[in-house]
Amino acid sequence: MYGGSAIVIKMAYHAGLQPAALLALQDIVSLFLMWPLVLFGRVWSPIRSLPWKNLLLLGIVGNLGVSVCYFWAAQRMDISLLSMIIFSYPGFVLLYQIVMEKRRAKLREGLALLMALTGLVLAVNPFRTLTAWPDLIGLLLAIGGALTYAFMNVFGGKLTCELSVPLVTAISSTISTAGIVVLLPLNQWLPVGLTSEQVGLILLSGLLSTVLPMNLMYMGIRRIGVFRASVVSMIELPCTLLLAYQILQERLLPLQWLGALLILVSIGLLQWRDAAEPGRGSVTSRVADVPDVH
Repeated sequence: MYGGSAIVIKMAYHAGLQPAALLALQDIVSLFLMWPLVLFGRVWSPIRSLPWKNLLLLGIVGNLGVSVCYFWAAQRMDISLLSMIIFSYPGFVLLYQIVMEKRRAKLREGLALLMALTGLVLAVNPFRTLTAWPDLIGLLLAIGGALTYAFMNVFGGKLTCELSVPLVTAISSTISTAGIVVLLPLNQWLPVGLTSEQVGLILLSGLLSTVLPMNLMYMGIRRIGVFRASVVSMIELPCTLLLAYQILQERLLPLQWLGALLILVSIGLLQWRDAAEPGRGSVTSRVADVPDVH
């Protein structure tokens, strides 16, 4: 889903939309789609019993952080390069589990992280001339997007142990949208005279960037754990690269394709685990057996 949304975002920029307007309006669209799932699906919980501090943290650092980094980075660099950087986030998920949950990394996992890092360096293409380097702010935003997306997976996955997936996504998205609307001037996120093409891309972005991917992501985390879910999601990377090539005519150098290949191989190493490993060592390893709190 996120792979397709990246193409839609770039198309929206080509159609004349700015990041602030696209982000705010597509978030508003997503709220109109999310809240009926909560209200009519009877997955609401008593307001006083909700972990508001954690939901605020997820909405601000996770949802808002990812959105700001991603949407503004997409304006400054090719989607293909941005996707390769963003999809390095399983490494940060593993790093969190090693540092915070005292998980012992296996040799192949360390090798996979090294390969992923090498792949990212090749994807940026450090041998290019100085004038041909990607925008530095764009690179920093892309790295920030990978970090905040890893946080959103880990922290949001834990919250879905206590609350239903639609409720977590709806509340965190509402907090993120409120942040955009409050922090940015009205004329930046509510442009006048939108064309029918721009409106269509905003609607499509709301569906592909927020509603479907967030709900599917958290449902996957509940069933197979945050680490495995993050690794499986990396299958989107080659799809995004192909879409960027076909639709946006973005071209990668052979060295960058080698970087993408290394990242994909590292994903395979991370996914390859002993069949006997139960994967129940931490809250973030598997949450499939925790029921929804209605």
